[in-house]
Amino acid sequence: MQFRILVNPPLLFTTFLVAVLLIGLPITAHAGCGCDKPAPAPAIVIPQAAFPGMPVTLVHESFQTGQAWEVTFQNNTTLVTVPATVVSKRTLTDPTGATYVPQLVVAVPNIDMGPTRIIAVREGVSFTVLETSFTVIGKPVAVAEQSGSFAVKHYTTGVGADGTVYISVAGLHGVCQPMEFRVMLKGYPLRFGMGDIAITNHQGFFIDALDTESADHFMIHLAAGSTSNILDYFRHSFALYCADHQVGGVKEVDSQDQNWHRDATAHTDYSTLIFAIAGHFDNGSAPSPGSTSFDLHLQANIGNHNGSWTQERNEEGGLGRLPSARRK
Repeated sequence: MQFRILVNPPLLFTTFLVAVLLIGLPITAHAGCGCDKPAPAPAIVIPQAAFPGMPVTLVHESFQTGQAWEVTFQNNTTLVTVPATVVSKRTLTDPTGATYVPQLVVAVPNIDMGPTRIIAVREGVSFTVLETSFTVIGKPVAVAEQSGSFAVKHYTTGVGADGTVYISVAGLHGVCQPMEFRVMLKGYPLRFGMGDIAITNHQGFFIDALDTESADHFMIHLAAGSTSNILDYFRHSFALYCADHQVGGVKEVDSQDQNWHRDATAHTDYSTLIFAIAGHFDNGSAPSPGSTSFDLHLQANIGNHNGSWTQERNEEGGLGRLPSARRK
């Protein structure tokens, strides 16, 4: 592969890195680039990791449409409370689109990264999402469709209560060609292997996992010293997906509710993905919960269209639930 060197492209690099890790997963039984994904599992908060400014959805039996609630995000010494009103919307946990559920949709405020408790209160009624169930992570980086070598200094993100490291990437709706990626973390000797990586999107859909079913589209190289293991990932074409979701396309998104298409089918949005890695250090310990930073290094190249891996696939499969990235 040939790469050109770019100077000081921090956001673009991080983006690609996340793309590598977030997008870089199975291309077989449960991988895929289409919208026929298994529905997210019902939960009190969806998704379970989010960055500041990203909306999360809270669902509770006490909700009634129109109610005003106060929602507090709390971790370490940071505590921020925001108001929210219950709305009735179709729930993605029912892919038929027939079920409307009262829900609070709240944007994560600027708060310290890491495990975060969410407390919702209204007129003496309250409920709590424990920090073991929700993590604030680093803001995403915007991806671009081009070849190059990139390095981003001091990329900062959140580590969950179980030691899972999260990275997010945005702008992937504009990456339609097949791409090749190589990613490593400098100054952060994280070791990971088969089955240690899971990917969701910002809606809570399970997108992929680097496991035996995707072994034909990624490789992990062992490393030593202060550099993490190295991931090579080959992402197939998304050209059909991109075309279908254009204005007037067969999967044009409903402007009134962007979780759905105009034809009333559920929309799986690949524009912002969250990559979770359950790695460990050389002494066997997991990363400490809280915030962490490292230097991201990425090589990216537009794929060879003659390669068999570049062909767009429609393999949606039946993996309906996102397992914890951290092995118990």
